[in-house]
Amino acid sequence: MSSDLNYQRTVLYQTDYFEVVSIKWLQGQISAMHDHGSSHCMVLVEEGFFENTVDLGFKTEKHMFEKGQVINTPIGAVHRMVCQSATGKTLHVYTPKIKKYSDEKKFSFSENLNLKKDLNLSHETSIHEMHDLLIKIRENSISTHSPYFMNQLFSGVLPQMLMAEELIAQTKTTLATYEASPLFSSIEIEVIESLCKVFGWDAEKRDGISVPGGSAANFMALNCARQKMFPEMKKNGIGGKKLSIFVSSEAHYSFKKACVALGLGSDALIQVPIDDDGCMNVVELEKLIVENKNNGGTPLLVCATSGTTVLGAFDPIDKISNICKKHDLWLHVDGAWGGPAVFSDSLKKLVQGIHLADSVTFDAHKLFGASLTCSFLLTQHKGLLLEANDVSGGDYLFHPTEADCIDRGKMSWQCGRKAEVISFWTIWKSLGTKGLGAFVDRLLDIQQQTIKYIQSEPRLKLVSQPEYLNICVRILPPHDKSEINDWSKTVRETLKNKNLAMVNYSHNQEGPFLRLILAHPYLKFEHVQQILKWSLDVK
Repeated sequence: MSSDLNYQRTVLYQTDYFEVVSIKWLQGQISAMHDHGSSHCMVLVEEGFFENTVDLGFKTEKHMFEKGQVINTPIGAVHRMVCQSATGKTLHVYTPKIKKYSDEKKFSFSENLNLKKDLNLSHETSIHEMHDLLIKIRENSISTHSPYFMNQLFSGVLPQMLMAEELIAQTKTTLATYEASPLFSSIEIEVIESLCKVFGWDAEKRDGISVPGGSAANFMALNCARQKMFPEMKKNGIGGKKLSIFVSSEAHYSFKKACVALGLGSDALIQVPIDDDGCMNVVELEKLIVENKNNGGTPLLVCATSGTTVLGAFDPIDKISNICKKHDLWLHVDGAWGGPAVFSDSLKKLVQGIHLADSVTFDAHKLFGASLTCSFLLTQHKGLLLEANDVSGGDYLFHPTEADCIDRGKMSWQCGRKAEVISFWTIWKSLGTKGLGAFVDRLLDIQQQTIKYIQSEPRLKLVSQPEYLNICVRILPPHDKSEINDWSKTVRETLKNKNLAMVNYSHNQEGPFLRLILAHPYLKFEHVQQILKWSLDVK
């Protein structure tokens, strides 16, 4: 809490692991919005009544508390208290003790391997030593908690996600069988049904499964397409057929890995040229399909990427769908990053035609802040996942029941599956469908403010006009260093080494540029503006 307030704050007990604080208040006294780092905050109202405001990243809630009630502020949340009575008294318990916190959530972005010697497994460690070691590891690890972390397509730690993680860890069960996880299985079904509904799919066609990451979902899409088009291959193999997969040149590299894993060979992947906006060129797509057929190939699947990794470009799903129908091909949409656009009234035009897809990849751990890695493969072909993945030999695990309950492990190539889906369910349940859309729209507003700021600075140049939440910007060098072509890379390393910000970079024919990702649940325009100001200050 802010130290400039006049309330009486008394520390009653304090160790590294525990802190008890008594606070006396007068009417109207207020604590500034603050977080407690990795500490859990519990407040007992001993006298009076208080308004507690909690910022959960996606939304803000206000609740009233009176004498005898306990205020629990989840780890990762930001809150403030206001005394609404003539006087008040509260007892605060922090576990562990608050060492430091900041509403900016600054952390070290530098590699710190000083503890490497303590990682040796040759001797046993007491539980108390383990507790201390884990704290040191956390304090010396790179954290995505900071809004200045933009190195990946995700950042930020949501209290809803941490609450779900606690439940997942405490239950330690698997989504393999309904018997072992009846409620978790029901939650997975609810999330999948709801996602498919948002895509515009009919109820009787909806199906899907949670998987460990977007790469796994893309793999599953290829497997489903092969099963649908050539069901005999599940038993007999590809039999010498030259199956071909078509993706844009900016598609995720996981498709090449999937071709290798499925025995199609890396040459099965055919990259389609992109247009000036980074989107798949549909004219070139059809030319390549026809050429492939004429050369003895068997086109199987086309992937439309919704939100490419670097530019955030969206392939035209509806136009690609027309080509797929014409040539009888499976249409997959990789919406791992850009899929959340479907929730936004302002951005859903980017995924126009997604209702026509045979399958969709959706990563909830990216923009929506669920646990790593909470991803889904969704399909309009109900029963196909079971058909493609179920095999004999699991009688010891999968037992028939009278209830209409499918053991969902049969629908996946995995057996044990952690219930990361709970984290996305927790977030969605907290916000509602409209709340998810509002979160996307809030980040879009930051994107628009950022574009205006970049256009106002002569040394900042947009690489492309952003459609989504990727902002690619080139930092021009100062006049005295104008000959340095890779200045943006120099800026990136300087920001990281000074523990200011961790952003990623890519490059085109003109050289490297910074890639800013707007995803953090507590992100403000001021954070992005500060990164750009720091970039301009690099000499």
